[in-house]
Amino acid sequence: MHDGPKSPPGPRSGNELDMQKSQPTKIDSTPVLIPLLLAAKSCVKEIAAAGERHEFSVDEWLILDALSSSDGLTMSQLQQRCVGAASSITRAVDRMVERALVFREVGQADRRQVFVHISTLGDSLYTKISRELGRVEELLNQELQDADIDPATLKAVLEKFN
Repeated sequence: MHDGPKSPPGPRSGNELDMQKSQPTKIDSTPVLIPLLLAAKSCVKEIAAAGERHEFSVDEWLILDALSSSDGLTMSQLQQRCVGAASSITRAVDRMVERALVFREVGQADRRQVFVHISTLGDSLYTKISRELGRVEELLNQELQDADIDPATLKAVLEKFN
């Protein structure tokens, strides 16, 4: 005698569903996201501390860093390099222009483009702060070398996320 197709099991109680939802998903590889975020927060803390001493923000530090190795960048290029919202980058550049750390220049080929350049004063501040933050860079490089991790390889991997 055939009873027909089996019906799906009845609804589960709320407690059974809650227990299923609360079980974490097993990750097979070594998790690196949390240690990476914690390390990034430590680095931001160091930059922010230097920023308090010299009256600049982390965004402003990233802008100085991007401009220090270029011959001027557009606002959209700065936004890409600094991974920030356009409004945040614009406000930071405005503050930096007021402090004479950077200056704007209208593009020669396309007058609609505006380039941002680091000033002599901005370059001097960038150099001074780079020396202060060099200690953090040295500690990080030493830890990487002690763990047989090539700093250049790590840098290349991290740059892929920008």
